[in-house]
This record gives sequence, structure tokens and C-alpha cells, in this order.
Amino acid sequence: MRFPLTGLGVVWLAAMGAVGQSNAPAATQQEASLAELPHWPVGMKLPASLTANWKPARRADALKAEVLVWTPPQARRIRAVVLIPNNTDSKHFGEHAALREVAARRELGVVYLRRFDGSVVERSDPPTHADQLQAALDAVAEKTGIVEFRHAPWITFGKSSRGRFPFRTAWQFPQRVIASISYHGETPTWPAADWARLRDETVLHVNVNGETEWMGTWYRHVRPCLLNYRARRAWLPHQVVVHRVGHGNYADMHGSEGWGKPVPAGAISCLRVWDYLALYVDKAIQLRVPEKAYPTDGPVQLTQVDPASGYLVHPRAVEELLGAKWRPIREADGVYQIVDHVKEPGEVYDEDPGEVDRKRLIRKATDVPEAERRKMFWVADREQAAAWLKLHNVRNVELDLAK
Repeated sequence: MRFPLTGLGVVWLAAMGAVGQSNAPAATQQEASLAELPHWPVGMKLPASLTANWKPARRADALKAEVLVWTPPQARRIRAVVLIPNNTDSKHFGEHAALREVAARRELGVVYLRRFDGSVVERSDPPTHADQLQAALDAVAEKTGIVEFRHAPWITFGKSSRGRFPFRTAWQFPQRVIASISYHGETPTWPAADWARLRDETVLHVNVNGETEWMGTWYRHVRPCLLNYRARRAWLPHQVVVHRVGHGNYADMHGSEGWGKPVPAGAISCLRVWDYLALYVDKAIQLRVPEKAYPTDGPVQLTQVDPASGYLVHPRAVEELLGAKWRPIREADGVYQIVDHVKEPGEVYDEDPGEVDRKRLIRKATDVPEAERRKMFWVADREQAAAWLKLHNVRNVELDLAK
């Protein structure tokens, strides 16, 4: 799908001069050429003072924009920003039609950080240079003329080696992060680092992992860690497990022969997963960002979500819906335990606990006894619960999601 050049892009390109205009100043032509139309009407380099201590840009990227920006058509202000650091098809998620539709409707900017050093927040303890993220967004605000980029709250995304970006940014800036997405990347490790500034912020989080990814990381690491955040923090997390997929190797992944083509019967399209993530972003903005508030002169205070709202997903729902053997869920002293892949290589199974009552797989939070709620994953409402169910229900289990 081709997206129209946004109003911001039209104004910006008009100010800079047409890309192919031979009598335009060389510097102007170079700046205009950094845009990557039709998806990214604004491309820019970061200030040299900001990137001086970063690893040198790869030769292939040296002539490209270091940051790409999209805003809704004719936008003059925004309410929030989706932040996406570079890794494989992460850029294409930022271009996905469903995400752009949500962004247009919810007044979101989308920023693709093609060059953003992992030392800023991902691989330093504590992240002493985390202010460089703000500096990068200050530069975006100056470049685009949309001042809200300086103070807007974030939805953070990260894939694979950038999988720390979403949750460590939330650790460092918990009052700024609306929600986070780990897409075939790390789970938020438990416990959080000593330097994490977490208090009672109801940050939403989702981990997307393949069923066979990293020796079953979805149950070895992701499930226990997220359940600990659910039980012991104010975060509202859940996980997505993609049937018959490993480390993002979808039949139609970008760069493969299947990109843009229908997937084989029984396969899950990466675009279906991206559609789900777009819905997740939609719900996160609806719940956490005040509707008529714009971060023009300063930050907007994010709304705290009532954990008794929404729907709850049983941690065993994945096995039940995928028709898989029961993977271990272990507790010790009230803490969910990681299943060590070194000590227990290969698949690890629990004794069959018997079929979980299907009526208990996905329920309204208010229908679950309060003492049990923190033992289940959280999604925003019936629409998201139905979308989660549809994505996982390869056995066509009949479930009635009560309104």
C-alpha cells in the first residue's frame, strides 16, 4: 500500500525545494534526498555532537538518513510517538498500513531510528547517556517544526538485538512510556535493574515470540518474567506466541520470496501479527493518553489504568489453543522461575495437568477472583481479547467472550 505524502512532508519539501530541481543549493538537495518517499517524508542526520561517541555508521548507511519521521497528513501537532530502532524489518513495521491508520487517527508520530547507538539505554548500567534520546527527539522537533516531539510520551518497539530498547527505556523513563513492544526480542528481565525508576506506573507491555524461538524462550523466559511483573509490579503485560514460527522467520517475512504474498495454509502471516500490534497501540493510546491534551509546552501526565478493567488471559491458554504439550510454570517463594536452557536443554514438559477449563482461559477481569487476577496476563478489552484469541486459536477452540 502506498501512503500519501503527509502535509508535513509537503510543507517541508516545498520549503527545501523539489528533490530534482537542478538550481537548488547542494545542501538543500542533500537534505531533501534524505526523505524516503512515500513512507517517510522527513529524513535527517543527527547533530554530530550527539553521535560523536557512537560507533561509526555502517558504510551502507553513511549516505542515508539517520532518522526517518512520519506524521499524519496535515498534522500540525501530535499526542505521542512510536519509537522504532533499526533491526531487519522493524522499519517495515513502522510503515505498516494498520499502524499508520491508528497513528493518523490517534495523532501519533512515527520515528525510525536508523542510527541510534545501543549504549544509550540498552547496554549500559546505569544508562548514563540516556539524555541522548531526548536530544535526538529535540532535533526531530526542530527539523519538523512540530514541537510536541520534545515532550510527547512514547510507545517503544524493539526487535532481536534491539529487544532491550523497549523495556529498558521504560525502566529509565517510566512516566514517559505508554507501552512497550518486544518483537522477537528479549523479555523484560526480572527483577528490574537497581537503577530502574519504576514506581506504580501502569506501563502496558507485550512480548511477541515464535513457538520454537530460542529453545522455547516464550515459556522458559518470557512467561515467568512477565508473570513476575504482573504479580509484583503495576505493569500490565501479556505475551503473543506465534504458531510454527522461530526467530521471526515468517513465511512472508520481509526480504523473503514470500513477502507480499499469501501465506501457505496453516501459516501465520507477519502482517497478521503487525495488525494485532497496531490494535495494541490503539488501545494503549486510548487508555493512557488524555484525549484533548497535547505535549506542546511540557509533558502530559499519563493516565493510570485500572488493573481491574480489561480481560485476563490464563497463562496456560497458549498450550490449550495451540494444542501443545504443557510447558513448565514453576514458582519458588512466590517468584516465577526461569527454565534454564543450559541445565535443561531441549523441550521441557510438565506432567499433564488435564485440560484447563476453557471458560477460564480468557475472562473479564471483574469475573476473576481478586486473589487470582495477578496470576493472569492482561489485555485492554473484549476486542483485544478476541484478536488475541483469533491469532492463537489454531485448534478452533470454542470460547464465548462474555461482553
